[in-house]
Amino acid sequence: MKQRWAFFKEADTSFGLFYPRHYVVAGFDTYERAKEVERQFVEAGFPRDDVAAATGPFVAKRLESRRGANWLQRLEAFIAEAVGTEAGYIEDDLKLARRGGAFLFVYVPDRASEERARGVLRRCHPIYARCYHPLGIERIVYPPQSTL
Repeated sequence: MKQRWAFFKEADTSFGLFYPRHYVVAGFDTYERAKEVERQFVEAGFPRDDVAAATGPFVAKRLESRRGANWLQRLEAFIAEAVGTEAGYIEDDLKLARRGGAFLFVYVPDRASEERARGVLRRCHPIYARCYHPLGIERIVYPPQSTL
């Protein structure tokens, strides 16, 4: 499967599931709010091509869809879901997308840029935010599951 969005500077899948390595993903109530926070990241010094807002339908249909996956990629995704890794986060994203939410993606290739991103996020109050590291996903802001 080829890369799903040219915006990503690194691979955007792992075990057949959406996994944008070295990115912070933050969820917001509306696309307008995600665009506003995108502007705040650029004003905070993040390069324009390292930050992008996306609508819920774009994330659900293009980034987190398994259309076009071959049998091996589908098997990898099945194994990842059975182990309980990325699949739970994808479900959270789909819930947000269904109710009109949107997303912000920020490239954080090193610890310094990740810390700067955390600082901006603290002021922007996303519904949730997480960082995709090479060996796991770190929650930055996450409400209890019952509120998602």
